[in-house]
Amino acid sequence: MEVFGQIWSNVIIQPMINTLVLLYSLAFSNFGIAIAIFTILIRGVMMPLTIKQSRQMKAMSALQPKIKEIQGRFANDKQKQSQETMKLYKEQGVNPIGCLGPMFIQMPIWIGLYQAIL
Repeated sequence: MEVFGQIWSNVIIQPMINTLVLLYSLAFSNFGIAIAIFTILIRGVMMPLTIKQSRQMKAMSALQPKIKEIQGRFANDKQKQSQETMKLYKEQGVNPIGCLGPMFIQMPIWIGLYQAIL
């Protein structure tokens, strides 16, 4: 487990600390401004992932009435219900767990930012 901690520190936290120190020196020696600028920068870098996640969630929401219809039609046959739902996802080009991928990428970065600030 020690190896994971070293990798986490060297790959995630240390670059964030270095960037915060650089921004501190550029931002009138004010850590509040440096943290705000750094948060905005990270948010900008994460924006494509956030947009992708939002689009997937909207697509899933748009399919909810059709999914409810399938659940009503095949209430007694769970296997057929699952097959029809997957067929609907494939036809619409929606991945049911597609909105989770960007979230799992973003979480370590936000956790690292929190630890770097501490």
